[in-house]
Parts: sequence; C-alpha cells; structure tokens
Amino acid sequence: KYIMHNIYNGLIWFTLPILLVITNDIMAYFSGITFGRKFIHRQFIELSPNKTWEGFIGGGIFTLIVGFYLSRFLAKFTWMTCATNQFALFPEKLECEVENIFHEATTFFPSQVFDLCPHALIRLLPNVVEICSVGGNTDNVTACVSGAMDQKHHHYELALSIVPIQFHAISLSLFASLVSPFGGFLASAIKRAYGIKDFDSLIPGHGGLMDRFDCQLIMALGTWVHYNTFVKTTTVSVAKMLYMYKLLGDDER
Repeated sequence: KYIMHNIYNGLIWFTLPILLVITNDIMAYFSGITFGRKFIHRQFIELSPNKTWEGFIGGGIFTLIVGFYLSRFLAKFTWMTCATNQFALFPEKLECEVENIFHEATTFFPSQVFDLCPHALIRLLPNVVEICSVGGNTDNVTACVSGAMDQKHHHYELALSIVPIQFHAISLSLFASLVSPFGGFLASAIKRAYGIKDFDSLIPGHGGLMDRFDCQLIMALGTWVHYNTFVKTTTVSVAKMLYMYKLLGDDER
C-alpha cells in the first residue's frame, strides 16, 4: 500500500528511492572488491561474510553524491513531480502546479558553522563571502574590502542555489545507505538458514525477484514515512477539527 502512495504522491518518490538503492548496491560491490579489507580488517557482519566495511562506507558516499545531483535532474520533469491518481494506457501530458520543493531557491548556509573552522580554510572554499562591520557598527555590515581600515570581520556567508528536494534526497540517501542494506542482510540470513545461495534462478547472475527487492521494500517504507513527516502539506477539515476537539479536556475546550 505504501508503495502505491509513493507513486500517487509523484513518481519521483518512487523512482528516486529505487535508483538510490541500486546505486548503493552497485557502488558497495565495486568499493568492496577494490578496497575490501585493505583498511579495515574487522569483519563487517557475520550474516554476509563477503560484505566489508570499505564497501559499506564507499557505497554510502557514492549514494549521497548521486542522490544529491540525480534529484535535481529528476525535478525538471513534470512526470516526476506531479501527483496523480489516474492510470491510462496512452497517458496524456501531465501538467500541475509544481510544489515549492521542486523549484530552485537560494539557501544561506548557517554562518555559525564557519565559526568552528579555521579562517584560512574557509577562505579556500568557493562562493564564500566574508562580511565585515563598518566602523564597529554591527548593524552596518557589508562585503569585506581588502585593505579597508574601518572594516572588521563579522561573519562568513555562503549562498547556495539549490532545489529543496536535494535536501530530502540527502536524507533518503542516508536511509538507503545505512538502513536499507539490512533488508539484504536479513534476506542473507534466511538463505543461509536454508542453505541456499539465491531465492531463485529467474534472473541470471542475480537470482530471483526477491534477491533484487530485499532492500527496496524497506526503502519504500522509509520514503513513505519521510514524505508524510517532512514533505506532505497538512490539510485541515471539519471532521479533523472535531476529532481534535474531542481529544481536549473540558478546560481546554
């Protein structure tokens, strides 16, 4: 049921999580065979002896990078962003009022974070602007000018041109990297208990459908929870107001 809700909310909430899990699976494999047990010799998990810490960490890093840029690319298409509850054999062009999280916006990075870093390092970062107070007046601030005697450092400012869905993609990428693989570990435990390598042989080299979907099910559930918690716009109806009213005590009513 929650998979269908992801589709109805916009195809991006179905497509992006699937691609994140596939990316994590592929890059964890290549990171494992390339760097496996070369830096961390401790066994990762007994249920899957072939899994390594290098593969787990490498897969997570690549998933974060791919998710950040892939979400921006998918947000350009109304077929991905528009919510619909209709299916047709020959669908027409999908048009809707695109939600704000799919529009590019300017976001200012918290200046307090820069206070924790060395000034020499911050100045090396691209697009970072040093803001200075003029004449010791903290209400009058402007971009610092080299050599100006009446200016004093106030804070650093970084403006990012970003699509808000990219922040959600980072969260989903972390879930795909840290939580979803345990769906695969559980499947591995079941196969080991029955002494089999794959659930089936339908897909050459991969096994059966369950071997491909073991991580996808838990990822779809995590996406559904994320959408309803952080993305969905809350609507107020008379029925909901009456329900909330009944939950109040006599004094609160």
